[in-house]
Amino acid sequence: MHVNDNIASPSPATSLSGVKGYSLMSYILQVRALVVAILLSVFVSQANSAEWIYTVVEGDNLWDFSEKYLDNVLRFKKLQKLNNIKNPKRLQPGSWLRVPMKWIKSNAVPARLADFEGQVQLIHADGSQAASLKSGTQIHLGDILRTGPKSNAAILFADSSAMTLHSYSEMRFDHLSAHGDTGMVDSRLHLIQGRLQTRVRPSVGPGSRFEIYTPSAISAVRGTVYRAAVTGDGTTSNIEVLEGKVEVSGGDKQRLISAGFGTRVEKGKAPIPPVELLPPPDFKQIPEVVRFIDWRLEWGAIDNAVNYRIEVSRDENLDVLARDQLSDQTNFPLPELPDGRYWIRVRGIDVNGLEGVSRVASVLVDAQPQPPISISPPDGAVQRGGGTELHWTKSETADKYLLEIAMDEGFDKIVHRVNDLKDTRYQTDQITKPGTYYWRVTAILGNESGPPGVVRSWQLKPTLDAVDPSIEAADDKVTASWREGAAGQRYQVQVALDGDFSTLELDQITDQPEISFNQPQGQVLYLRVRAIDMDGYEGPWGSVQQIEPPLDQGVWTVPVLFILGLFFI
Repeated sequence: MHVNDNIASPSPATSLSGVKGYSLMSYILQVRALVVAILLSVFVSQANSAEWIYTVVEGDNLWDFSEKYLDNVLRFKKLQKLNNIKNPKRLQPGSWLRVPMKWIKSNAVPARLADFEGQVQLIHADGSQAASLKSGTQIHLGDILRTGPKSNAAILFADSSAMTLHSYSEMRFDHLSAHGDTGMVDSRLHLIQGRLQTRVRPSVGPGSRFEIYTPSAISAVRGTVYRAAVTGDGTTSNIEVLEGKVEVSGGDKQRLISAGFGTRVEKGKAPIPPVELLPPPDFKQIPEVVRFIDWRLEWGAIDNAVNYRIEVSRDENLDVLARDQLSDQTNFPLPELPDGRYWIRVRGIDVNGLEGVSRVASVLVDAQPQPPISISPPDGAVQRGGGTELHWTKSETADKYLLEIAMDEGFDKIVHRVNDLKDTRYQTDQITKPGTYYWRVTAILGNESGPPGVVRSWQLKPTLDAVDPSIEAADDKVTASWREGAAGQRYQVQVALDGDFSTLELDQITDQPEISFNQPQGQVLYLRVRAIDMDGYEGPWGSVQQIEPPLDQGVWTVPVLFILGLFFI
């Protein structure tokens, strides 16, 4: 071989150093490749060797077991070898069978619509729409469920896991399968928009899976209760864990979110660190029975809450809601609902839009038929002399009314009760004793009585008697007097030049039962008096008294002198 003399040969030291460096690097690369290969092998081995552990019960045998659970009954021989079973016809109760997941049969299994409220649409995988929905309607792979305003739907899965899809939501069912009769169910769902709450049963084996996909996150759950929401323009997801733990993935990153915490995931980004959910509100006192539709549930303000969500349901699990609304107030006026027991769930919402831990109140509503509205007399009005007419509005949900009148506001001292009134007016001619009376009206439909109406009152006072004064005249002085009335009464006295009192000489209010005044010479006067009660009520005028003028001494002088003159002649 020809060697180019112009190329210098390396010195022994240089040659040895190069060889050592190359050998070390090669060794490191080989070790790294070996480690990766081992890890990959272990991972693949674990993935391929996922096993279902079955506990043998009395009467089990390998043939029947294989026929029931495996994709091929002929696998019973491999199962026998894998578990070192000597007698495949008799298995020891309580012993365990190791069954590779890849041997277990898998079959499509639909979810079903448990219940719904409002506008709900089911779009099949072929694009057609279900003509009608009812409890029990099946939901298959590829179907889409949509809810409209003030609407929600409860979905039940093959393993009894449950989900509520709230208003303005859309959900696609990407995977619905079960591993034979093993109880292992694989459910994968895509929340395209809106909100949901799930209650997922614990895993019963390695084939159990329940995953929720959103445009920005994946939530893998088992044995938990949690909420998910797609917010804003659909690129952000909120996850709130109420029980158990949820593994949330986003932007190739995962976070394990424990109960009492939530996270927010933007598209392409990792989930934010767990945020502690707001605590539940503290409700104020709740009555045993709510009798009025305008009753309000009240609670104390939650620190850092910018809003509150209030949900109402006739279902104790609140799977389907009768009402669902947001409010910035710490009270909720109960809407008009049919009578029955309701559950009201309230929680705070923080600045991230994460909804906190809920508190639920059980409320028994007995408010129908609603009572009519009292019209007259006005509350607290004063009536005179009995015969008060009570008047109320007509109820569209009642066929008769119960009227109660009492001497106390608590209606312990009822003085009059009529329970079959058809009219909306009642004349209380039988009540004549002065005092304060309380009244209320209850609507009745058939044999069902609603809550009593608002309590109103009126005060009954006696009528004032007419005042008939006595007149005493001395010279040109007239004194009128009369019997004194009740304490605090005043009197109006009028003196006129004519009997219809159009030309008044005197119009005076006095608190004394008499009055004196001068009478002009030769002038006939007319006088009348009436009583005025402390509340300003004016009694009737008494009889009109005509007062003749006193004799004029000058008029009688000439006749008297004429008579005396004749006498002396």
